[in-house]
Amino acid sequence: MKFNLNTLLLALLAILTIIFLVPGDNRNTLTAPHTLTLPGLGTFERVPVGTYLLVAWLVTALLYTLINSVSRLRNQADSAKLLRDMESLRINLDKAEGSRFAELQTYLERRLNELQTQISAQASETTGQAARMTTLRNELAADLGQMDNYLKRKLGE
Repeated sequence: MKFNLNTLLLALLAILTIIFLVPGDNRNTLTAPHTLTLPGLGTFERVPVGTYLLVAWLVTALLYTLINSVSRLRNQADSAKLLRDMESLRINLDKAEGSRFAELQTYLERRLNELQTQISAQASETTGQAARMTTLRNELAADLGQMDNYLKRKLGE
């Protein structure tokens, strides 16, 4: 439990009041009768003003402590609500991030399939061109062989 400066000051004043009440003479001072005049209410004889002031001080101290506790509890409740809101926001962000990751993964898989299809098409095209080149080379070799034979016959070998 955390105590703030006001609560510590209030506790110090309560301790000082208790120390003041320990000697018997001081207790007699608090209960001694006095004449009390209140504007609008009249004059009262033989009133223990010290006792009334002490009771008023204690009631004020208790009221202050109660208000301070309620305020602290309200602040803690607000903090707890804020933490719950932040946790739900984090969960929602994690879900959104997960869906974005799934979309990215789907896009990358689709793009990879497209690239594999293109590579396969280019490989089959390259294979076809290689087969044509081989055919052309064979035809060219055959034509060169025929020309060589023709020239040898014509030149008289």
